Order: sequence, then structure tokens, then C-alpha cells
Amino acid sequence: RMFCCSSRDEDKNSRPGGAPISRDPQGNGRPVGVGIVFQPDSTGALHVKSLAVGGPAEKCGQVSIGDVLHEIDGHHVYRKPVAQLAPLILGQEGTVVRLGVQRGNLQRLVYVELRRGWSMVQAPGG
Repeated sequence: RMFCCSSRDEDKNSRPGGAPISRDPQGNGRPVGVGIVFQPDSTGALHVKSLAVGGPAEKCGQVSIGDVLHEIDGHHVYRKPVAQLAPLILGQEGTVVRLGVQRGNLQRLVYVELRRGWSMVQAPGG
């Protein structure tokens, strides 16, 4: 199962765990993300699987496929259930979220600040 931190057409009315969420492309204060698709490994760690074309993460160029999510705005989220992450990553368009990721064999985390915004994420297989 994957988790996408952006505005995905298929997920407009749901959030991981089934909690409803409404999204509004006109920017009326509805939650948006940063255009990252995460996939958990067998231990529950979330790896960056893909980046939405034209999304905030792709535009910034500082997020890499394979990065492992450890922190969101100072909250330790390593191996946390996906449903707990959506409220931390999603927010008002234009606001900033700070992600701490582990990249490759680096011993320290890499911190990336992303401005939340709309992006299109292609569904797997589509």
C-alpha cells in the first residue's frame, strides 16, 4: 500500500485509514501535500517511491527516490502508521513542511523544507 502526500484525484475524499478529507483545487484553505508517494518496507519504514510531476518535491529537487522518512516538522515518525502521517504532511496551500529523511548510508538526516501545493500523481499502472 502506498501513501501519497499530494492531491491525487483518486483520493480526493479519503485519507489513509478512511478518514474523510475534502480538497479544493481553487485553494480555499483545503489540505494539500508535497507530491511524494511513499511505500512501506517490511519493517514499516516509509521509502520515497515516486515524486509527482510538477509537484513541490520534484520542483525543489532535494527529495530522492529511496529516501526514508524519519521526521515531519520535528515529529519523529519513523515506522509510524501511515494514517498518523497525513495530518502532519497535509496542510494549507503555500505553507511549509520540514521533512527529515535518511539518504543512502548517510548517518545523519537530510532536512528538506517544502511548500505545500497541488500536483498530479498518476495512479499505479495508469
